[in-house]
Amino acid sequence: MRLAAVVAALTLFCTGCTDGNWLDQTRLSFHADGIDTALASEDRTNSALRDMASRGHEVLAVLDIATPGFDGHRAAYSPDNGVSWQPVLFDGQADPAMVLYNLPAVRDGQWLLLGYRNGQVFAFTSSNGTDFSLQPEPILDTTATRLNAAVGTAHGWLLATTPDRESDGTAMTLYQSRDGSAWTARDGTAAGLPRAHGTFHPLSMAAGPAAVLLVGQEVNPSRPPFSRAFSSTDGGNSWQDASPDASGIGVLGNALWTAAWSGTDFRVTGHAWPGVHLPKDFPLGMSGSWTPGGAWQLAADPSWSTQAQEFPQQSDVAYGSAGAIATQMIGELSVDIPRVLLQRPGQPWSELQMPEPAGDGLRLYSDVTAVADGFLVAGTDSNHGNDQVRLWHVDAGGAVTERHAALEAAAPLLTAGKEPHITGFSSGSGQPLAFGSVGSQPTIWELEGERNFSKYTTLVSDENQTLDTMAAGPRGLMLLGSSRTANSRLPVIWSRPDGGAWSVYTGNIFGAGTENGDSPVTAVLPSSHGFLAAGWFTADGADHAGIAVSDDGAKWSHVQGSEFRGKPAAGRYIGSLAETPARTVLAGGSIDEGQLRTATVWASADARTWTPVLLPRAEGYTDAHVVSLTAGPSRTVAVVKHSSTGKPNRYSTFSSGDNGLTWEHGTDLDASSTDQDVALPRITVNGEGFVLLATQGPPRQHTPVLMVSGDGRQFAARPVDHTALEQEDLSVSAIGITGEKLMIAGATGPADRRESFGISIDVPEP
Repeated sequence: MRLAAVVAALTLFCTGCTDGNWLDQTRLSFHADGIDTALASEDRTNSALRDMASRGHEVLAVLDIATPGFDGHRAAYSPDNGVSWQPVLFDGQADPAMVLYNLPAVRDGQWLLLGYRNGQVFAFTSSNGTDFSLQPEPILDTTATRLNAAVGTAHGWLLATTPDRESDGTAMTLYQSRDGSAWTARDGTAAGLPRAHGTFHPLSMAAGPAAVLLVGQEVNPSRPPFSRAFSSTDGGNSWQDASPDASGIGVLGNALWTAAWSGTDFRVTGHAWPGVHLPKDFPLGMSGSWTPGGAWQLAADPSWSTQAQEFPQQSDVAYGSAGAIATQMIGELSVDIPRVLLQRPGQPWSELQMPEPAGDGLRLYSDVTAVADGFLVAGTDSNHGNDQVRLWHVDAGGAVTERHAALEAAAPLLTAGKEPHITGFSSGSGQPLAFGSVGSQPTIWELEGERNFSKYTTLVSDENQTLDTMAAGPRGLMLLGSSRTANSRLPVIWSRPDGGAWSVYTGNIFGAGTENGDSPVTAVLPSSHGFLAAGWFTADGADHAGIAVSDDGAKWSHVQGSEFRGKPAAGRYIGSLAETPARTVLAGGSIDEGQLRTATVWASADARTWTPVLLPRAEGYTDAHVVSLTAGPSRTVAVVKHSSTGKPNRYSTFSSGDNGLTWEHGTDLDASSTDQDVALPRITVNGEGFVLLATQGPPRQHTPVLMVSGDGRQFAARPVDHTALEQEDLSVSAIGITGEKLMIAGATGPADRRESFGISIDVPEP
C-alpha cells in the first residue's frame, strides 16, 4: 500500500472566453483557455504494437489503438524491413470492423490475420500483405475455448486451441486450412497430442516450411518435471513425440519455454534445475536446437538466465541471419525489469542497450521479429498513463535505429484533437459538473447558466497516473484511474468530502493475497456509509468480487464475506455502484457457474454486509452481467449486457422499487443483424423518470437511439434530431440532465480526425 501526496488542484475562472466551435446555441461550452499545463499538450492515448510476423524483408504488424474518441484495431505492412509502412486494408477499409487477435501469421505466398466478433473467430487472408479479404464463415466458436497459436507451413494454416479449465473439454482442437477459406477441426488427442489440462503444459508453438513443433513441460507426480516436445510434418494431421532428454542438464527438473524457426532448424530456450544448487538459487537457463528427424542439441545457458536471478517466464525470441534477439521480463521480489538480449552467431546472449524512455516513463517490450537485415523490436513507452508505440531496428552489429515515426504515419494514433473530451456529468453539492480531459490533463468543470462550463479545476498529482471517471454522492466526489507498473495496473482513487481536500490512494486495495499485486477497481462511490471502491481480484486460483470502504479516502478496509468469494470455476465480479434515497448501497456485476454467467446485484444497508440477488438471463444467452446502476427518487435501473456466441450483444433494463431486493425486466435493445451492434447505453435520472441514450448500427456507422421512461419500468423510443449526432462514426461518452435540458458529450468523425462534441437538447416527454 502506498499513499500519494497531491501536488495541486488548481481552480480557475475563465471569463469572456469564446470558442468558434461552440457558437451554436445548443452547444455546450467547456472553457479551456488557461489550461496550458504540460499534460494538456500531451495526447491522451493508449496504443500498442502487440505482435508482428515477418518473411524476409516483409513485416506485418497488429496494433491496438485507444484514445478518448476511438477504440479499435489497425494493421500495417512494411515491404522494406520496417523502414516504411503502409496501412493494411480490410476489404478496402482501414477498419477491420472487429477485434484483431495478436496472432499475425505468414507462409509462402499468403498472410493471415484473425478477427473476433460475437464470440466467433474469422480469417482475413492476403497475398500481398496490404489487401486482406474476410472469409465469410467463422472458423470456430470461442465458448469455453482459448485460441493459443496460429502458424503457417507448406501444407497451409494451423490454429491450436485448448478448452477452458472449467469446461468439460479434455482435448486440444486443431483447425486446418489450405488457403484460409475453409477450415477443418481435428481432435488433437486423436492426432497424437496429450490431452488438455493433464500433466503436459504446452508453452510455445513454432513452424518451419515442412514441420511444426510444440514444446512445454510434463509435470508427472512420479518424477521431476521434464521437457516435452511434439512435432508434425503433415500440417498437423498427426503428431509424434519428439521430446529431448534434458535430465543431464536439469536432473531436478527442466522445461522448454520458447520455440522458433531459425531458417534452418528449430531453436528453443528453457530452464533446468541442476543437481547441486543453493536454497536461494533460481533455475538455470537452457537453450538448444532441433532438426526434424535429427537429434536434440541442448546445453545449460547462463547467458539466457543465471541462478542468481529469477527465471524470465515472459520472453519472445526471434532468429535470423544476424543471430537472435529476445525480450525478457526479469522479476525479483515482484519488481519486473524488461530487457532486450542480442545473440550474435556462435556467441552467448548479451544485454542490448536500448534508448532510454523519456522522463520517468515506463518501458515495456511486446514482440520481436527477424527481418532480412537484422531485427525489429516493438514496445511501448508509458508516461502519465499514456502508452505510445515504439519500434526499433537492430542490425547485426547491435546498432539500434528508431522506426516508429514511419509506422505512426501508416497507422496514426488517432488523437481526438485539442478540444476537451468529457467522460461524465454529475452533481456535486447540487452543482452540475463535467469531468474529462484537455489532452492528458484531467479537469473538472462547473456549469454556469444553461450551457457554459466556465469554471474549471485541473488535477495534478506526483504520480505517473491517469484519471478516467468521476462519481458524485452524499459524501462528496471520487475519481477513479490507474497507475501503470511493469507487471500490473494499480488503481488510483481520489476522494474528496464536501468542503474538504482531495486524498489520493494508489495500491493493492483488496489485500496482499491477490495474485501479482493486481486489484482491478471498476467503480467508486462516495456513499452515505463512506467512500466505496469495488471490483474484483484473483486469489487462491479463483476470481472474487471486491468491496473496500474508507472514511477518509486514505485508509481502506477490505470487506470480507462469503457472498463475494468465488470458486475456481465460478468467479464473481463487480462493475458498478449506486445508492438509493433510502441509503441502500447497490453493487452490480455477475456470478459465474461453469460456462454460464448470471447478472447479479448485491444490496447493503451499511456497506458492510451484503445480499446478492440474481437477475434472470435472457433466453438463448450464456453471459449476462450488470454494466450500470442508476438510482432515481423511487426506482433504480440496472442495465444488463447479454452475450452469446454468434449473436450481437443485447442490453436489457431492469428496475427495482424496493432497494434492490426484487427486480423486474423492462426494455431490450437489440442489433438488427449479426454484423451490427449496440453501444453501451448511458442512463441519467430525469425527475421521477429516466433518459437512456445509446447508439447502434454497423461498426463506425452508428446512429443514436433515445429512450425515456416515466418511472424506470419501461422505456419508449423518442426521435432525436441534431447535426452533431448525424456525423460519421458517432460515439457517446456521457449524458446528464440540467433543468429541462439533456446534455450529451461524445466524439465523431473519421478515425484519423476525431472531434469531441458537447450539446444540450430539450428533454423528451415520457
